[in-house]
Amino acid sequence: MTTTEKMTLAKAPLTAGAMAEAAKALAAEIGSDSRLQFEFGNEQRFEWDYRPHVRAGVPLMDMSAAARKAAMRLVEVSVGARGSEKAASIMALESTLADLEALGGTGVAGRPRDPSRYYFVIYGDPGGDAPWGWQVDGHHVSLNYTVVDNEYVAVTPTFFGANPARTPNGENAGFRPLPEEEDVARDLLLALTDDQRKIAVPDPVAPSDILTDSYARVTPGDPRGIALSALDDPQRDKLVNLIHVYVDRMTDEIAANQWRKIEGDGLDTVTFAWMGGPEPREGHYYAVQGPRFLIEYDNTQNGANHIHSVWRDYLSDWGDDLLGKHYSDASPEHGHDR
Repeated sequence: MTTTEKMTLAKAPLTAGAMAEAAKALAAEIGSDSRLQFEFGNEQRFEWDYRPHVRAGVPLMDMSAAARKAAMRLVEVSVGARGSEKAASIMALESTLADLEALGGTGVAGRPRDPSRYYFVIYGDPGGDAPWGWQVDGHHVSLNYTVVDNEYVAVTPTFFGANPARTPNGENAGFRPLPEEEDVARDLLLALTDDQRKIAVPDPVAPSDILTDSYARVTPGDPRGIALSALDDPQRDKLVNLIHVYVDRMTDEIAANQWRKIEGDGLDTVTFAWMGGPEPREGHYYAVQGPRFLIEYDNTQNGANHIHSVWRDYLSDWGDDLLGKHYSDASPEHGHDR
């Protein structure tokens, strides 16, 4: 697939336009707060972390009711209905986590659990001629978008987590904000033959967290696990379904484009690796790696009731490939500060 073809598969004008309008509406509601908007070239744009701490941007707690509504509208038009529901559920889960930690005496000083501690920041001018982007970052939610030429959209890094992964008690007992991320992968693992599992499970012990952490950029490692080409048709379908769990967190427009990009790069070399125990509540980890993308998931902390999951793109995290072509095509008069 050529660079031009890959660029075409990043074209999402409907999503880009909706994001620009929603970002401008949020800026109008926030007003003069200098924490909301920065120049696109600010290196702070590449900072993200799924752990709870103070970060750049305006938190929901400092917004008016109207601004909060505008902020969540920006999330909704960017990830679509499925992803928006996941994000809202994860944010609300902070109240459940606070109650559980208070009950168990396990709270950590300086890390208050609060559904309003999610920070929104805009880089550049939404809808303008120059590239722009936006980010929401907080405990277990990090969405990072880059828009180029008003129609090309990069969506990674994308992170969703959950603590607890399954609410143990109370009125929401049994609630799981990320069920497919665990269940679809385990369904694939259990569908493998014993010989296939010997390849797919390189280590019986799961790592304590995703291996790429919250690094600004990641590079391809040696593929681990079993390749899609070594699976039979029903097993292949299960691995495809697992990839779709992550791709389909986005708007329909972006999800369709991303899938065509993944499929165009070739599915046969995509690998699936699982580490840890196969049963629920046993610590486990998996990775799905393709020529240009990486999915990582772990559920090892808090008695294997604490999920981290991330989708990375080796070429297009932060829109690197889109920006490279944009800058190379720009005339000297365009005035870019690279």
